Amino acid sequence: MIFFALSLLVYGGLTFWLTGRVEGTNAEWGYTLLHLALAAAINAHLLWVARRRDLSFLGCAPLAFLVVHHFYFTMSGLKYFSPILLYPQFNLTLEAQLLGSVAGAVVLFACGLLLRGQPGPTSGRMRVWVERHWGDIRRLMIISVFGSILCKIILYQLGYGSIYSESAYNPNAVRAYSDFFILLGNDTFGVLSLVFGLVYLLHPRVGHPRPLTFVLAAAGVLLQVLYALLYLKGRMILLTAPITFALAAEVVSHRRAERLLQTLLLVLPPASLLGVQLTLLIGRFNLPEDTGLRLAIGAVNRRADLTDFPTAVLLNSGGQAHDVRIVSEALLDAIPRAFFPGKEDLIKDVYSQILEQQLGWPAGFGEEMQADYLDTAFSNGVLAFGAVGFLALPLVLVGLYGWLAAVLERTFRGLAYGFTLIPLLLAAMHIEGEWVWIPLNLRQGVSFAVICLVIVGTARLAHEVLVVATRSPQLVGVESQ
Repeated sequence: MIFFALSLLVYGGLTFWLTGRVEGTNAEWGYTLLHLALAAAINAHLLWVARRRDLSFLGCAPLAFLVVHHFYFTMSGLKYFSPILLYPQFNLTLEAQLLGSVAGAVVLFACGLLLRGQPGPTSGRMRVWVERHWGDIRRLMIISVFGSILCKIILYQLGYGSIYSESAYNPNAVRAYSDFFILLGNDTFGVLSLVFGLVYLLHPRVGHPRPLTFVLAAAGVLLQVLYALLYLKGRMILLTAPITFALAAEVVSHRRAERLLQTLLLVLPPASLLGVQLTLLIGRFNLPEDTGLRLAIGAVNRRADLTDFPTAVLLNSGGQAHDVRIVSEALLDAIPRAFFPGKEDLIKDVYSQILEQQLGWPAGFGEEMQADYLDTAFSNGVLAFGAVGFLALPLVLVGLYGWLAAVLERTFRGLAYGFTLIPLLLAAMHIEGEWVWIPLNLRQGVSFAVICLVIVGTARLAHEVLVVATRSPQLVGVESQ
């Protein structure tokens, strides 16, 4: 209740400050205040559910899935003060935008209720696992940092860069199929160095001091953030990295992680107003130089909006712009090319067909992309099933992630317990992407888990061999006896 009241105070103050700065209308500040009040309510409810059930912030995938959605929903609360700068084809009134946001808040609240009834990994058990396998976590972090550095150097030498720059190649324009493995390694080691680097930095010190390991962990985290921000020119790392920091703080205590999430939910909406200056600073070229507060909100806060895109699809098509084939095509597209050669010739771009043929909106994919919409569970549900999908798909994904987490928790013990649950959580945190990214995220979670277990198993064996090899023969003989 205290967090809810404090949220209302902070969000209300921010709303009235903005109203004075941009001379906002009654509708603008009223809708903003209502949106942020809904955000305060569902945020408080989600964190209450996590506390009541003692759900692990570091191991419960459906909880992480909802945490990221709640951050997006909260940050987009300022959108009513701005035009829809990047997507004028949406043609949405303020009332329509509010209606979509209210519906989104209702769905997220229902997801929180579903989470409350699900079994899930507990915070206490996850912390016990961390303590028991602390040496393995440390070795995985070290190897991930070196792997991340190596992959980034190779990609730089090959000419890879940001989709927002004039680089010869980028993730949407790949030089050769073999480069996908380097890109996969860069993504995998980068994410693992960020997550386990934060875990190492936040964990209370145990054993003798390891200053070099501490510096290496900090360097791995900093490298991944700067690489995404300055080299790839991606801004969302400034949202995902603090969220990951808060989730990783569970290694200290469940309460510490919750308090950090509460702080971020209060601080990030006002901090997001600096987003345009940051965007211009890192060299993104798709924003005008002359940007006031209204344009700043339109360019940054709307980038985190969950509901405008699906609302616009529904209203502009009369609920007719959807095609269930997008689901089957996404499942086929997630099959690795090694097992499905020539799949690019067989799989249809249903996503572009819906937007271009039924709505007349620019779309495209990969190198042919003409517009980069914010695709989430809400829009994916609409594009597959219409209005029903807006309500159903987020609930289905919460149920799916909860079921998978429960299966992993029951199935695995020891080393594999955390190194399967954490990769699933990382997959669930990736909430942006077209339909194809839903199975691809799960496939990536499997890859992360396999890579973690192989690295940790190999490193543990090498460590044991090294320990035995460096001991004196007399000590080894005594121990064997």
